[in-house]
Amino acid sequence: MTPGVPGAARARAYVIGIVVTLGLVGVAKRAWSLQVGDGERYRELAEHQHELHLEIPAPRGDVVDVHGRPLAVSADVDSIWANPHDVRDVAGTAEKLAAMLGHDGRASCSAGSAAEGRCGLIDEQTLEVKLAGDHKFVWLARHVAPDVARAVATAKLPGIEVAKEPRRWYPGKSVGGPVIGRADLDGKGLDGIELAMNAQLAGKRTDVAALRDARGHTMLSDGVGHALPGATVQLSLDRSVQAIAEAALAEQIAAKKAKSGVVVVLDVATARVLALASSPTYDPNNEGVAGSETHGARDLAVTDAFEAGSVMKVFNIATALDDGVVAPGTGFEIGNAYTVNPRVKAIRDVEFFPYLTVSEIIKYSSNIGAAKIGMRLGADKLYAGLLQFGFGKRTGVELPGERTGRIRKSANWRDIDTAHIAFGYGITVTPLQLAAAFATIANHGIYREPRIVDAVIDGDGNTIYKGEGATHRAVSAKAADEMMKMLISVFDKTVPGGPIGGTAKTIDVPGFRCAGKSGTAHKYDPALHGYSETKYLASFAGLAPAENPRIVVISMIDEPDSRDYYGASVSGPVFARVASETLRYLGVPGDPLAPLPAGAKPAAPPAAVGNATPTPPNDVAPPADDH
Repeated sequence: MTPGVPGAARARAYVIGIVVTLGLVGVAKRAWSLQVGDGERYRELAEHQHELHLEIPAPRGDVVDVHGRPLAVSADVDSIWANPHDVRDVAGTAEKLAAMLGHDGRASCSAGSAAEGRCGLIDEQTLEVKLAGDHKFVWLARHVAPDVARAVATAKLPGIEVAKEPRRWYPGKSVGGPVIGRADLDGKGLDGIELAMNAQLAGKRTDVAALRDARGHTMLSDGVGHALPGATVQLSLDRSVQAIAEAALAEQIAAKKAKSGVVVVLDVATARVLALASSPTYDPNNEGVAGSETHGARDLAVTDAFEAGSVMKVFNIATALDDGVVAPGTGFEIGNAYTVNPRVKAIRDVEFFPYLTVSEIIKYSSNIGAAKIGMRLGADKLYAGLLQFGFGKRTGVELPGERTGRIRKSANWRDIDTAHIAFGYGITVTPLQLAAAFATIANHGIYREPRIVDAVIDGDGNTIYKGEGATHRAVSAKAADEMMKMLISVFDKTVPGGPIGGTAKTIDVPGFRCAGKSGTAHKYDPALHGYSETKYLASFAGLAPAENPRIVVISMIDEPDSRDYYGASVSGPVFARVASETLRYLGVPGDPLAPLPAGAKPAAPPAAVGNATPTPPNDVAPPADDH
């Protein structure tokens, strides 16, 4: 009790004390709620408001050829982005941006790329939708020209920023396009090596913590972070050999008005891929720009399988030589036709031979002779031999979309199937499989899995992958060497008054002796449920030089649109040009070119038969209609 203080005053003091005490209790409770009860939630809100995590993209690794020359590289380009929360005038900003982004120096874009803001083509309505969104980041235009980026930066529009981001460039343009492939806007591989080796090329992105100041501007407290760059992928591909193969292929396809074509160049000793040329091709730099559509362009050497025709006789006969059922001098009666099943059309040769040895069956490409050898060998042994040469399974090359080809198990073969497969029908193979199989003959019977990636090297210079394919013996060295001699004879010229030349007698690789085999296959037409009489696959497989083969070249031209559709005359010239230029580029010594004698003229081409129609080689005859 306080003397002299009226009771009313004391009552008021008590009330005030109680009110103050309750207020302090309320404050304490609220403080507890904010700092303890809901502390975690408010900390997250504060961090969201003041802190920012920036993702730093990793530089994508380079793709280089066997000599280190660039095939795919990355360089920074300008892109435009926005923070819609900072945009003050959506309609006005969209109008100004549309005027600046209408042209970035390129003619046009595809519809899909324009919708993504690529190439700078984006309409005002689309911009308004993006700028009115509730996101804090949105791309407006990516990979724009420098003058467009300068114009946007100079305009200083609130909420609109210019940023650098990597873009993929391909210095060789269309050289090796389907093989190298391409990457999308975000640096993700879409096809080719870019897709197959994406994990190694992509690198590792990193996050950088930053703070916003009172005006919302970003401050990097710890400096700019560094992402882990992607590894360098070194290919066995030689850009010069690739250019040689593509030029030869494109010229012949244009001359023969063909549908498509493919050339494979393989190093015999290592099974390393030196070139994979496909037509049609494309320039990955132009993807997304109107008029740059690829029209189905793909790496035909691995993605497509064909009935290759007579080039497959080599592996039937090599297996038979290895098994001992025939020898190079073993003779067969040939005649006009060979009937395996009376209900099925007989197998025929275009040229008549009453009798041929095994060597001559290869030299003159006799379907009847090859079929008889296949029948003598038997389905099971022929099937096993084809598997040993790598057919019916993927090679394991570091490329996406590789086909296995198709070869049914021998238990399901009829006699007619065995006969047809013996000369290249009823089995599909990829051009790369065919190249590896021919390299096996040159390698004295040793099969090596082909590879196109030579090495993958990380940022510290360490080799983290080495392209090494498995090896096995497919046939004996004796059988392979005997087959090489037969393949050399295919290039024999016609001797006046003597034997006629082989199926490659018209093919000349100046300075070099070569070995090889031609093929002219009728294409199966699903609409006819049989083989077309007007659509062909012309192929030539060659080894050069003959004495010590350095390269194998496979040339295939699909559906040549002319009266001349034979493998030797359509695909043979492609082989000759690619082999000649590649060997000289590689520095392989050849024979000196002998000058013609005084007054001599080059030999005339073979005489035409009938209505000016060239005599087709034996490898053109189709199998039975019901096959």
